Amino acid sequence: MRRQEIVLIPLLVLMVGLSGCSPKDPEPTPEETTRIHIGDPAPPFEARLIDGTSFSLEAQRGKVVVLSFFATWCPPCREELPHLEREVWQRFEGPDFAMAAIAREHEASELGEFISQMQMTFSVIPDPDRSIFSLFADAYIPRTVVIDPEGRVIYHGTDFNPDEFAQMVELIEETVAGASSSTSKLSQEPTADGLIAAS
Repeated sequence: MRRQEIVLIPLLVLMVGLSGCSPKDPEPTPEETTRIHIGDPAPPFEARLIDGTSFSLEAQRGKVVVLSFFATWCPPCREELPHLEREVWQRFEGPDFAMAAIAREHEASELGEFISQMQMTFSVIPDPDRSIFSLFADAYIPRTVVIDPEGRVIYHGTDFNPDEFAQMVELIEETVAGASSSTSKLSQEPTADGLIAAS
């Protein structure tokens, strides 16, 4: 009897090991799936807005740019988008600011009702094949990226956290104020004939 027990114990250990009970690799963190980090130049891209007009990130140079990656089925995205509308777009819309929401894995035809429902008035870019999203990350939405007038990323956040969102808004405010000040100074520089250029 003892001999049978001695033989069975190693067999049981082997069976447990083969049955897949060993720990699986942990899921990657949002940071591990991020391709573009603070301080990096934002990757250029061109796309079509939902209304068919073109959008070029490179053409926004000189402005503060906010990009928000979302999907219609994503609960934290639905929570964040109204805050982006009220606290970012309606507050900072102007010549020194641009903003676009990028709909990951959505065609333009899928977005009209959602945009109306969420009362979004800023630009929306369909990204059905993740071609834009994959420039910035591999996974996790919502993602919000803030780009300074020189084209560098100054904020890259995932999920929706009210405290972090408030900090992002403060950063946008400071950066827009700096961009507006620079634009004002440039418009007031003397021209070759000594006159002040009109803004």
